[in-house]
Amino acid sequence: MINGLINKIKGKGIRIVFTEGSDPRVLKAAVRLHEENILTPVLLGNRMEIIGCAKASGVSVEGMEMLDPLEYEQMDEMVTKMVELRKGKMDAETCHQLLLQTNYFGTMLVQMGYADGLLGGATYSTADTVRPALQLVKAKPGHSLVSSCFILLKKGEQLVMGDCSINIDPNTDELVDLTDCQYGTSVWH
Repeated sequence: MINGLINKIKGKGIRIVFTEGSDPRVLKAAVRLHEENILTPVLLGNRMEIIGCAKASGVSVEGMEMLDPLEYEQMDEMVTKMVELRKGKMDAETCHQLLLQTNYFGTMLVQMGYADGLLGGATYSTADTVRPALQLVKAKPGHSLVSSCFILLKKGEQLVMGDCSINIDPNTDELVDLTDCQYGTSVWH
């Protein structure tokens, strides 16, 4: 399964933002994906913290893109877009404050077409990872639910755990919708 996913994206310039750019586990995975030319990781967070963590973890982030919300030159444009997406539920100051958090900042990078996807949840809770996507990207038209899955690798065994934390007790109709999302089409548009 993992090799199939790799073959599907390798060398296609897929850009994925990593919301926890200074987490050692995230860094090691991002560096491997970069070195093997599987995708283009974009590490989010304070540049010096990311570089320090990389050194402490024995990996190099040389040649990898790092974005810090505090230094992002298009922040005003991003704030304006987020206010528009929230349709009066948040003012510019609230949006700006949220965009200083890498989970919201990364989600807006995806929403605005700068990146193809986002990886988060190493230190952010599931709720804090999914909430920005639900507020800013939304579910694909025709779908009322979103779902999650975990891919676990253990001694050569691959396990997929579907929807472990979002839809706790789905009914039959919800299961059909979720199955279509997970195995038929992408949830995010």
